[in-house]
Amino acid sequence: MVQSSSSIDADLLSLLACPRDRLPVTADGRFLVCNAGHRYPIVDGVPVFICAEKPQSLKLASESLRAAETGAGAPFFLNTVGSISEERRRLIELDLRREQIGIDPVVSWRVLATCGFGYASLLGKLKSYPIPDIPFPTSNNDRRLLDIGCNWGRWSLSAVRKGWRVVGIDPSLGAIIAARRMAAAEQRAIAVVCGDARFMPFKSNIFHAAFAYSVLQHFDEVEAKIILGEIARVVEPGGVVKVQMAHRYGLRSTYHRTHPNYLESGGFRVRYWTWSELQHAFESIIGPTILNPEAFGGLGLLYSDRKSVPPAVRVLIIISEMLKLVARLVPPIRYMADSVMVESRKIQC
Repeated sequence: MVQSSSSIDADLLSLLACPRDRLPVTADGRFLVCNAGHRYPIVDGVPVFICAEKPQSLKLASESLRAAETGAGAPFFLNTVGSISEERRRLIELDLRREQIGIDPVVSWRVLATCGFGYASLLGKLKSYPIPDIPFPTSNNDRRLLDIGCNWGRWSLSAVRKGWRVVGIDPSLGAIIAARRMAAAEQRAIAVVCGDARFMPFKSNIFHAAFAYSVLQHFDEVEAKIILGEIARVVEPGGVVKVQMAHRYGLRSTYHRTHPNYLESGGFRVRYWTWSELQHAFESIIGPTILNPEAFGGLGLLYSDRKSVPPAVRVLIIISEMLKLVARLVPPIRYMADSVMVESRKIQC
């Protein structure tokens, strides 16, 4: 269970900076403060860097700040993880208060936001955590990886299992505390920060790698480029950045973006980029960039998920993997991919 403490890990503290002015921060009781007087609450060892004066991309960011300042929803902060009915919330809290909770009920609830329709039938019914294989090599535990939009920590845990020292950032306080709780069940550690990727609360040039999956595709072009600029700032020269994005001319992508209801699906709807737009944006902001097909027929079709999803989705995953193989032999096929993995290397100074 999460321990009630305002203390913050010294190693994590050494990485942090004020997201407003990038000045170093120091611990002052229940807060982190910078020399300009900006104060950020610490909740159960998690620093909360939501800037109230900035327009929030998600309502739950404002909920996280309110929870941090008032204690509303403590200790599990379910009011910050998305829309949950009062009845469901009581059941989740009951499960969380048990000594042996098995599958974390917050994760079981949030899984629907992890893989779209692919996990729809698994809501509240997880028997194991669907942890994918993060596309980074094994590390020797002295390299840091930033997981942007980490949510309940599936990619963070994957990286930790490979020996990376992971810091996850997400605006949902309840979700990142669940991520830390899930990792602790494996006797592993994930450092988490509640914050906004547009205003990274980190010093410059401190991460060896950065990763984001199903995150930047929800921001409009202007804000996505702001995030890319922040990624470029916090990753060290020569560091590798891998970001999954939605491709404009994928078959399923074309269907969704031309659907009459597309523009009515909210401000956090998926945005679709052309191949050349992605190449130019990442290359101009971060450095040399390559794009590879990530999935055909959907945005979250991961081979590592094949045992967790229903049979129909499993078939789509297999078809997607076959098309990825075909694309290696027939490169033009890659332009039909719905999801692409963009890999950039920050230019050496």
